[in-house]
Amino acid sequence: MIRQIKKILKIEYLLIKLNAEVMFEYRLDSLFFFIGSGLYNVGALLFITFLFSKIPLITGWDKWDLILLYGIGQIIGYIYFFATSPNAKSFIDQVQSGDFDFLITKPVNSLILSTLRVFSIDALFSLIQPAVIMGYAFANKGYDITLLGICIAIVAIIISVIIIHALTVITLIPTFWIIRNQFYRFFNETADLMNYPYEIFDGKISKFIFFFMVPYALLVNIPFRALIGKLDYRLFILQIFVCAVFLIVLRFLWKLGVRSYSSASS
Repeated sequence: MIRQIKKILKIEYLLIKLNAEVMFEYRLDSLFFFIGSGLYNVGALLFITFLFSKIPLITGWDKWDLILLYGIGQIIGYIYFFATSPNAKSFIDQVQSGDFDFLITKPVNSLILSTLRVFSIDALFSLIQPAVIMGYAFANKGYDITLLGICIAIVAIIISVIIIHALTVITLIPTFWIIRNQFYRFFNETADLMNYPYEIFDGKISKFIFFFMVPYALLVNIPFRALIGKLDYRLFILQIFVCAVFLIVLRFLWKLGVRSYSSASS
């Protein structure tokens, strides 16, 4: 059994390596992706600058706070485009073509194997852009950054990435039952909401939705506030709790979907 698992992991490693080599061969595509991302980021920064030319603060935060918040959001976004987004389309293709049959026969967790096997090197290279954006904010405002704040921010970013991946996979699960599943586009189409201070989510209903059901209020705000030393640690605990709930729900729905798929294909 151990020997089989090692062999499968070796095959997966070779597939990832091959995918990376293919991406390097298409350098022109990578360049266009980088340029496109750059134009999007420049547009976003111009919008923030225009916005703050009209008003001094948004819910107590100034221009540089919003730029730093946006930069952290782009880091999380590019990680999504690196690992989660390419696997969404790949997973749908696997189920519709019947290749998923081969995956569920392997002695490795089918959830991990089928949703973390394709990676976009383009997005990984583009991480330099949000790093520059954050540096731009740091250069113009004196934030009190501590090692503890950096560590908590990194942990919070990892938790946010897990939540986003779980949310996306949950929207992929209907593929087991329906032919044309478009639910997986949900995060990609609504992700901009996570780049705003969570104070804008006013009212009990909106707070319940954006802190618990679709936790955009937590994804970027927690690492942002941890980094600048203004984190409410109760919300950091809430982020951990929400992540755990999402993983439990995902595991339950995934088993339900795989069981349904296995019954239909047998």
